[in-house]
Amino acid sequence: MSTPVNSFISLLETMPSSLVPYSKYPFLRQLDQQDIVRETLVKPLSSEAESGAVEIIEIQREGQVCYFVLRYLDWDTKYFGSPVFRIEMVLSENPGPEGINGALGLFVETMKERPNAYFFLDVPSEDIRLIQALGASRFMLIETRLNYSLSNIQQYGNPARFAVRDATPEDARALRSVAMRMRNQYDRVHADPAFSPCQADEYLGTFIEEAIKGFADLVLLPNVENLPPFGFLAGNKPVDVLGHRVSKLVLAAIDNSIEKGWLYQLLSEFIFRIKDCEAGYLTTITQASNRPAIRTWEKAGFNLYSVTHVFSFSNRASGHEAHSP
Repeated sequence: MSTPVNSFISLLETMPSSLVPYSKYPFLRQLDQQDIVRETLVKPLSSEAESGAVEIIEIQREGQVCYFVLRYLDWDTKYFGSPVFRIEMVLSENPGPEGINGALGLFVETMKERPNAYFFLDVPSEDIRLIQALGASRFMLIETRLNYSLSNIQQYGNPARFAVRDATPEDARALRSVAMRMRNQYDRVHADPAFSPCQADEYLGTFIEEAIKGFADLVLLPNVENLPPFGFLAGNKPVDVLGHRVSKLVLAAIDNSIEKGWLYQLLSEFIFRIKDCEAGYLTTITQASNRPAIRTWEKAGFNLYSVTHVFSFSNRASGHEAHSP
């Protein structure tokens, strides 16, 4: 007998061409895009579905089947004190907006069995049918993301160099203050009414503390004499992706009231660091509304490779329940 997991995997394996917009590596242009999807999305997700690392929710409505792929986020759940799930994908064989909207409604009703649970998903702009369905559902649009990549890291050669140093545990308190003080009202947690402004500030403050402890491979800050830490840039060393070494930025915040221009300067020095690690690519995200960050990425030579939209839904009465139509 076919199980929801088996049926999901069977459908997933037939759809590499449809899932190209979901690829995290479209900037690897020398590789076949469907091959990238098979190796970095279909195979890992199939394996995780089989092992139970992700949960497959099957929703049937009017003869159509829709699969919701849920990933339980342990750290976020412990931090916020209520279950947090990322929806990795909403997959349907006949993805019309009306059918998906009906499935979304049934999904929301089903998830009421999970008290106080919070769900979010990141949808590529090309998946217009899912976006249309989400817009007519209990889910809320909270962020539009721009995804950038920088290639040819090994040819990077900014003639200007800047004084930076690695963050230490002694810097954690100061950097926590910077992250909270220089909040971005458009990031996922600040833009979502499911979280209070205080919760969102605390989340970022804790995140940079954890980055120093090892959540990120590198945390750089300005090394300016007689000034306490007033900014940081955190990121990861490169990992192998189908023979290409890809690094990514994690979080950055700068108090420009102390000294201007340091986001670019930290970024430049970070690129030199990962160049020494033989990186070929660097990725980052920002919000469509974050013009200063966009200017910085483009000044450094980054190129936009995709646009995605983040939606969320919460069972909590203090969250979306009070804001839903």
